[in-house]
Amino acid sequence: MGLDMEINRREGRGMKRIGLIFSILFAVSLALANRSWGQSPYIATSQNYYCAGSDDEVTLYCNVLAFDPNTNVADWTFAWSPANEVSDPTIQTVTVSPSSTMTFSAIMTAPDGTVYEDEITITVYPEFSVLTEPTVAECSTVGVQLNAVVDVSNAMNWQWDPQIGLSSANIANPFILEEITGVYTVTAVIAGLGGASCSSSAQVTVTSIFPSMELGPDVIACAGDEVMIDPGLPINYTYDWTVSGEDMPVLAVTNSGTYGVTVTSPEGCENADAITVTFTDGPSLALPDSLVGCSETGIEIDATPEDLSTGPFAYLWSNGANASTATYFESQAAMVQVTDAGGCVSTGTVWLDVLPSPSFYLPVDTALCFDDIPDNAYSISVPAGFAGYQWLDGASSNTISIDGPGTYGVSVSNDIGCASTHYVSVVDFCAEPLLFVPSAFTPDGDGLNEVLRIEGRNLVQLDFKLYNRWGELVWQAEELGAYWHAQGPAKTHYVEDEMYHWRARYRYYLDPEGQLSPWQQAAGSVLILR
Repeated sequence: MGLDMEINRREGRGMKRIGLIFSILFAVSLALANRSWGQSPYIATSQNYYCAGSDDEVTLYCNVLAFDPNTNVADWTFAWSPANEVSDPTIQTVTVSPSSTMTFSAIMTAPDGTVYEDEITITVYPEFSVLTEPTVAECSTVGVQLNAVVDVSNAMNWQWDPQIGLSSANIANPFILEEITGVYTVTAVIAGLGGASCSSSAQVTVTSIFPSMELGPDVIACAGDEVMIDPGLPINYTYDWTVSGEDMPVLAVTNSGTYGVTVTSPEGCENADAITVTFTDGPSLALPDSLVGCSETGIEIDATPEDLSTGPFAYLWSNGANASTATYFESQAAMVQVTDAGGCVSTGTVWLDVLPSPSFYLPVDTALCFDDIPDNAYSISVPAGFAGYQWLDGASSNTISIDGPGTYGVSVSNDIGCASTHYVSVVDFCAEPLLFVPSAFTPDGDGLNEVLRIEGRNLVQLDFKLYNRWGELVWQAEELGAYWHAQGPAKTHYVEDEMYHWRARYRYYLDPEGQLSPWQQAAGSVLILR
């Protein structure tokens, strides 16, 4: 009995020990579950770089919650180093503004007394300036190179603004490709991680002083006028004209010639140009005194000047025409006024003797039905008694025969040598409509009269229906040329040999212009024989 009690006591103590071990393991597993496995507290930052001289400080903080999300941060202690470089060396989050690249460390003590330590390096980019010429003034800015540098050795990214007129806006030394007067801003940004916020800018004022000079196009002027040649430049420029002794900003000329000037700006920029001035008495016309022609074609007069160098020209004829040529159909004095590029005017008169051309009648365009009366002879005639006739087909009489549609023309001449030509167009049109439906056909396979074919002429709209003796529709057609093999509506068999009745509605053209007639009706029968 005593032995049994001892054994029971020992077994009870053993069970208590086992329970205690399981309790410890369970507590450890809970603690591990509440922590990021393998993650110690560390220093985190808003950025690991700093621009020297910047007003934006860098924030550093001890990230203990990454170690234990359930910890109470207030139970931790912190010690930052170097203490004099942080805002408060004893708190979790600090701000720094280092003057040079520096390593910061923090000792973090957990509530259970465990000590953790981490460090971080903040890269400090130097404060710098962009150096460039503040003013670039050139006679011509085309090809001028802008130059910008920085007073530190760091690699830079460059940006010019505006980009217009530059060979590249992303390099330190772009070329100017245009005549530019304006202000450019160049910005240098430190290249590399975090350097994008470290920048400096400078401005360059670019001035194109005297890039070009043009006196304008050559001038045409009237004799006796005065032409003022004006470069349109400031009076404080120096002017050296090709006319001896002339040095004023504007030159007055009254004689034809080529005039040049060399102009120098106060900065020493020089340009030159020349212009030709031509004084005229007006366009030189070469018009005949008189002309003779026929009324059919009229008389054409050409007033183009002999010397084209003073153009372009403006024309005004007595019949209202305003081209270089004008045509007159009646005897009269034809007058023209020609004005050159300088506004100088010349006039001319030509006496015209317009002879009468033959006047005759040719039928207007017409339509003939050549199919209805194939043996009928059609002809076209013009009056007899003229000196000569010439038809398009070579005939030389006043009458020709026609056997089909086409264009027919004739030139008739009189005894004074003037001719008139007229044309007539003949179309083939048979106004009377025809509808032909055979009275019988034999679909028996012998190759003769095998189908019912709808034929006719001048039927524009057709509605043809074929019925059996019980009034059932067996076939229909909507155009001439349609045909039927005597198949049933389902096309699975042939209809019976018997009499079939048809009805048709149609419209036709009333004239060659396409006017449609009212609907017409027709009816009939057709017999199938086999």
